[in-house]
Amino acid sequence: MLKRASSFSSDDSRPSNHGGDASLPPPVLVYHESARSIVFRDHVRRADAKKHIRSETEATGKGQGPPVQVDVKNFQPIIQPLPSLELGPHDQFEALLTEGSNEETWNVAEKEVVGLLRDEYAVVKTLKNQDWTSFLDRFRKPQDSRYRSPNAHDDIPPHDHYHFNSFVTSTSLLPEYGKKMRCYGSLNEYSTGVVFALPRVYKNETEDEAVSRTQTWAWPSGYSAKTEFNIDGRGNLTNGREEALVSLKTLRIQNHDYVHKEDYYIAGRLVKGGLNTIPYNEVYVRVGGLGRLVDDNDCGTGEMWTEESMLGRSLDNGVGLPVALFVRTATFGHLVSLLRTRARMAVFLGQSNIRHIPLLLISPELGVRVLTEKLQAQLLKVVSKNLNPFQNPALAYKTTIDSDAQGFLQQKYEELIDLDEDGIEQILTPKERARLAGGFGATDDSVAKLLMEAKEADKKRKIALEDTGEEGTHRLQDLVNEGLAAAVRSGDYHTSRQLLILYSLVASAEEADSTGEEEEKKIDGGEPSAEENFDDAVIVRDENKELSKNSIPAPPPPPPLDTDRLRSATNSDGLLAVLGAAQVLKAMQDGGAKRRTEEAVLAMEEWVEHGEQSIAFRLASWHDQRAAQGDLKIAVEHDSNMMAFVSNKAISNRKGFAKKLRKAIEDTDFESVHFLDEIYAIVSQMHSPCLRLELLQYVLGLDNRYSVAHVARSVELAAQCLSMPSREVSPTDVPLPDDESKQSP
Repeated sequence: MLKRASSFSSDDSRPSNHGGDASLPPPVLVYHESARSIVFRDHVRRADAKKHIRSETEATGKGQGPPVQVDVKNFQPIIQPLPSLELGPHDQFEALLTEGSNEETWNVAEKEVVGLLRDEYAVVKTLKNQDWTSFLDRFRKPQDSRYRSPNAHDDIPPHDHYHFNSFVTSTSLLPEYGKKMRCYGSLNEYSTGVVFALPRVYKNETEDEAVSRTQTWAWPSGYSAKTEFNIDGRGNLTNGREEALVSLKTLRIQNHDYVHKEDYYIAGRLVKGGLNTIPYNEVYVRVGGLGRLVDDNDCGTGEMWTEESMLGRSLDNGVGLPVALFVRTATFGHLVSLLRTRARMAVFLGQSNIRHIPLLLISPELGVRVLTEKLQAQLLKVVSKNLNPFQNPALAYKTTIDSDAQGFLQQKYEELIDLDEDGIEQILTPKERARLAGGFGATDDSVAKLLMEAKEADKKRKIALEDTGEEGTHRLQDLVNEGLAAAVRSGDYHTSRQLLILYSLVASAEEADSTGEEEEKKIDGGEPSAEENFDDAVIVRDENKELSKNSIPAPPPPPPLDTDRLRSATNSDGLLAVLGAAQVLKAMQDGGAKRRTEEAVLAMEEWVEHGEQSIAFRLASWHDQRAAQGDLKIAVEHDSNMMAFVSNKAISNRKGFAKKLRKAIEDTDFESVHFLDEIYAIVSQMHSPCLRLELLQYVLGLDNRYSVAHVARSVELAAQCLSMPSREVSPTDVPLPDDESKQSP
């Protein structure tokens, strides 16, 4: 309950010159109680307030009582965030530290990788968080040589059974189990990395001979080779780098000393007593070529390639794809980054090559810990229930509703988690999967499947209760609300938008008009492909500012979602747009938009009638509107201009507004996208509205924070949800935003 601030003085609050009349009380602000209260504000109610106070004074014999208090609806003065969950990204997943070393729980691939790290036949590479795209793309696309003449370090394109591009890159050969030595880069900038297996067998030559012949260079711990700056145009080392080369055997001897001796040499100097953490060494080795091998079997093709036959891993054609992913700390932030990186690798390298790839923790203090499938299940359980969701920190501020950074958005889509992978469906409850989708992001396929399962459960429950008269369940709405709440916690516009669009598709699937489907098939010339589904789903504004793309009859709005609490918990432009769109659909579905539009038209027409007859009335309206703007912080571009009320501009604007709303009443049924077309056309022509904006907020059920831009975005997204093709939902139907209409690979 609010009243106008006492700091705003008006002539009406001064002592009256009429007899013994007491001064009028400060006017009571009535906001969004009804359309009429918005249009006429306090000056219509002051007489009633004065009578009420007088009657109280006469009854009690006391002085002037307090002003009448009126509940202010749809006013959001402060943001009330959702309660924080138990864990954050900097907390550690203790189960990995305590249970990750239990060899009995490891599978074949995990045992093989740990064996390679134990015997020092594996090299590791950490990557800067923003460098993963270029690194993974190297396995698919050869780069032009940067040297003047061909040499041993040029890329080798895919050929024969080598299905991937092979290239040389810098790695490190860690001591046994990854102990003692730190990897390249800081923990936050280089939080995840990959493990490559080295050949154990060389046909007709020793390892040193193969290393020398293939120019697989190695430098000891503490030596900064900087190969990108110290290789000339012919591919030869410069600036003394060649003189500092050592063999892989030498690196293993040094690594053994670091772990088992107190005194050892680092960069040619004897370090007595040793160091807690040793600087990284460097191995310049060829990776790629083959797929991921487990026990000499190609995970992608099922073929066997042994090193003895010269068809397996080699320093000539590449040691294959990474055999494991690793993270450097056990914090939830880094572990979630690990899961997202695995999802990206599946996009670039193929799901069959990455499925069940070992996930490790490698640190100088602990050595190797394995994030087994059992521990992954525990991790997902904790993440979905107890962890405050968060976006990828490198993308959070580059993928907002106002951002057009296509590369970053593409990465965000590549990182989506597949809720159907590795038995997640059996591990997590539907609500937990919904939280995972909203808070961290999940693929369209898996989210659509989750929602369709909930819809089927609601349908079965409704049929079972038909004879009892009991109300059915609302699992579908509950799941979407859980997902949206998680999206609000993480501040993620894109996951919330994905949930709303998929919900609209799933909820409205049965309501689709069969005639619309037939007409669509005629337009498309047959059953549309997935790509056509995707293209048709994108809303395109035409020159007439209409939102609907084609004339296919759209289903009615989906069952309403209650997003009032979520809207009060965020001030994010993107989330306000999505939650506002949900509210717009709710207002259309429950009939509130129709009722409030009719109220607004009648109130506005009444105001125009009074305003045309009296300039004093118009000035009183301007006075009270300025008061409301000051006290309630209405989301307007500019304060009301008094000259618009002195002249006929305010009357002209409001008369045109009322006429357009009247047209919307006459031409639409308030359950189709055509109503939103009319609203969008009105919003598109607004420049600095005050009262008209408030009325639109009231009609659509939005609060005072929704500016013209916010309302336009919400209406646009609501129209997009209604304009999706009217056929059985396909996971590929979910479009990217207007400037993001490229599908993820």
